[in-house]
Amino acid sequence: MAATTLTPYEILQVKPLDSDFQLRVAYRLRIHELKKDRLNFPTNRKISPAKFRLICRAYETLSDHDKRKIYDSSKEWTSTLPLTKYTLQQLAGEPDLAPQLRDRLEKATLRQIDAKDPKTDQTPLYCAARACNVDAVYHLTEQGAEPDLAQRTGSTALHVSAFYGHPEIVRCLLESGADYRKQNSYKNTPEKESFDDNVRNTFTDMKKQPFVQAAADQLDWFKENIDTIPNHIDEQYYRQCQTLLHCASRKGFTDLARWLVEQRSANLDIVDNNLNSALHLAAYGGHTAIVEFLLHQGANSILINKWGMTAEQEGIVHGTQIVTLFQAMRNRNMFDMAAQGVEWWFKYHFAGNSPDATTNEGTSLLYIASRHGQTSVVKWLLENGANVNIQLTSVSHSTSLHTAAYNDHISTVELLINHGADVNIKNHYGETVFDNARSDKMKNFLQQYRKNLLENKILIVHLFGDGRKTGNEPLAKLQLNWNATRDDLWNAMPESLRKEYHSFSIARRPLQLQEKDTTIISAFCRARYGKSKFVELPLCITAHESPRYVNSGHILGEEVIDYNSREFQAKFMSKCQNSSIKIASQLNKIQKFTCGNLSVTFPVNCASKQLSIDVEYIDSPDLQTFKLPECLCLFRTKFQGKNNALEEMPNVVFNGDSNVRLYSWIQSQAYWFAHKIRHGRLPFIDGVHAFIRHVDIIPAALNLPPDMFIQAAVGKPFNTRDHPVYCRYLKIREHKTDVYPHIAYHGTSIKVIPSILMDGLVMPSTVVSNGIRVCPPDNHIARGVNVFDTEDFSNGIFVSPSIHYCSDPVYAVTFSDGDERLVAVLECAVKRDAFKAFPSTVPGYKGHEGDDLTAIEWRLTNPAAIEIISILFIPQIKSRIAAARLRAGKLGVNPNDVT
Repeated sequence: MAATTLTPYEILQVKPLDSDFQLRVAYRLRIHELKKDRLNFPTNRKISPAKFRLICRAYETLSDHDKRKIYDSSKEWTSTLPLTKYTLQQLAGEPDLAPQLRDRLEKATLRQIDAKDPKTDQTPLYCAARACNVDAVYHLTEQGAEPDLAQRTGSTALHVSAFYGHPEIVRCLLESGADYRKQNSYKNTPEKESFDDNVRNTFTDMKKQPFVQAAADQLDWFKENIDTIPNHIDEQYYRQCQTLLHCASRKGFTDLARWLVEQRSANLDIVDNNLNSALHLAAYGGHTAIVEFLLHQGANSILINKWGMTAEQEGIVHGTQIVTLFQAMRNRNMFDMAAQGVEWWFKYHFAGNSPDATTNEGTSLLYIASRHGQTSVVKWLLENGANVNIQLTSVSHSTSLHTAAYNDHISTVELLINHGADVNIKNHYGETVFDNARSDKMKNFLQQYRKNLLENKILIVHLFGDGRKTGNEPLAKLQLNWNATRDDLWNAMPESLRKEYHSFSIARRPLQLQEKDTTIISAFCRARYGKSKFVELPLCITAHESPRYVNSGHILGEEVIDYNSREFQAKFMSKCQNSSIKIASQLNKIQKFTCGNLSVTFPVNCASKQLSIDVEYIDSPDLQTFKLPECLCLFRTKFQGKNNALEEMPNVVFNGDSNVRLYSWIQSQAYWFAHKIRHGRLPFIDGVHAFIRHVDIIPAALNLPPDMFIQAAVGKPFNTRDHPVYCRYLKIREHKTDVYPHIAYHGTSIKVIPSILMDGLVMPSTVVSNGIRVCPPDNHIARGVNVFDTEDFSNGIFVSPSIHYCSDPVYAVTFSDGDERLVAVLECAVKRDAFKAFPSTVPGYKGHEGDDLTAIEWRLTNPAAIEIISILFIPQIKSRIAAARLRAGKLGVNPNDVT
């Protein structure tokens, strides 16, 4: 740009004797002229970037006292400046330099982003707000710029945007957490500095918003108005999708944060657009009191934000101040945590401790949790490898089952037994769990367990009520024979339920039990969305007062009979190897046998008389012959002789592969079943069993039965593609374009994918196969609310034609696969005319190319109108370690401290 002959005064259109205030007014007028000019088509604009650049240089010269004095004396000033010499403040002050600002910010540390000019104390955000550089303001706040930093006269970015008459910037800053109470050195709040009514009205409107009040630490306002605020306490506001707790935690408002959690039950672990939880923001801000409070409330400390950082790592910018709090939590006494039932402590802070850790007196964690009836901690310990039968090393030698029964914790006893607790182990006093039971209720429970075992009642059914009002726990837990029919189910139900409930469904797919000889297991498998031959117990069935969902359009699967018993016998006997084992009677120690690759372990005192069992087995049976994909061992067990019975079933392990599950065959049908918890325990002796290798889709996060998806190649279930985004994908079924012509997407959590594949996408309040009642998150649109002229809007299934929309953190939960961070998205096919399209309901969602924000959310009310055809695994962070190192650079700390 050529040097100008105009003086700075002429460029700003002011007089040499004008005051500083008059200079600011003139600069404000020039900025408003630019705003107005930018509304014209580019060819009709009169203020070029070069011309506005001169205005900026002129104002810089005259607004600084020293520079103005030098200019008045020498008549020399810097009218041009290479972009390489620009400060962040100068880039932020010129809207046409938005790309250059973004590039510079990518390399800038957070200290540089919030750095103040050495003379004026102005930050880049202050300069962007003054120039009405909307893009820069949004980008700076999203990058972590602090909106409340003051320049030399105490004014903040909110003050300057109000004075310069930019209601859009005022709104943006308030949405980003700016504090409207801040006063400058003239005792003026930003609202008092408002240029016109447009700005004043913006303040009036925005101060009605709970988020804006939270950013101003207005606890009294919340106490007075909370009952009239329509928003849920966990509502996510504006472009950054932050909750009130996010806001209070980020700004260090301890009393407000405590009130939101303790009095209003705010969710601790909701994440914002940057995947930051409230704990992340409190740690980053160095707010020790809030970090400590959130940790003690059970905030998830292992969540990872979009920069690959935990909350603890975000806090390293404050040295040891924050890190020490996390270390102190990890150092809590694990035995106290077990006794108190603090499940979240084990989940987030147990780290490398052993689940079989014992006190100096020899009391295990599991024993302590069981003694106190802390079922959730017992469950966590068992699922993380605790030995269910470990005995006290003290004089009593009791097990966790002994103490749970003695203290009358039935749910704990049930969980322990399901995980293989041995009911026949005797303590030092010769007592089994049956001897330790004191209450009639506990005695009846244990007697029923033994009776079910002897009567071979292996089919477990959990019966739920329809609708959320019936609760989330089963109405009844039933055990039936494997060939049980509707009448058997009916007779097993408590009398009070038989009078009320007459029809049944799974995941709102009606069970066809009209034929008297139709088995429960057959009807269940035919009604499932997923057509796997592998079934997990318990069967979660919903009971209804009258027939429901019969006209919903669900298509029943065909009755599958792969082979009959005689055919199977002939094929099996032609290929199997034989072994025989003998079980001693009333032996007070375990008995272990090896049959090929099988290890069979019988519990103590499991037989009242000596028994012999034949084991016939085939390793890696032929797929074509037995139709069992990924079967590593097919085997049959049978008693020698008649009238043989065990008082406890053995555990069987396949040696050589840990990612296998034990299934048993329902003879005369194609179905094989396993218990969700009792992975290695034989349900019966006289029968056929198989170890099936589940396919590791994402190790430690997702594995599936081998017939739930279309195998791409042996050992390589994934395909890759670039459309509509790059991803790996798992093909579930072929796309039937004639029936389901539309493609849409549904973001989800990888944890619920097995249930979705088995049950399909379901309506809210549906109980699915894992026993969970599916309900929309509390911070989403509530049930019963009329939105977009649609009654009870949230009572539907929501998908989107935009893969970007459903990948938003509001819908899709990130997870790790090695060093990579991804989201799981279901690719769905939808029937024609089966949905209605609505605008975005995600605050601050930024549209991508091809998005139609007026019709980006599709709502369906019939689950039969949608099919899942693929699961997409979409990268969000290619390397968490690399991302964390970059973030460390932003924080200005040693990258080695975060890896």
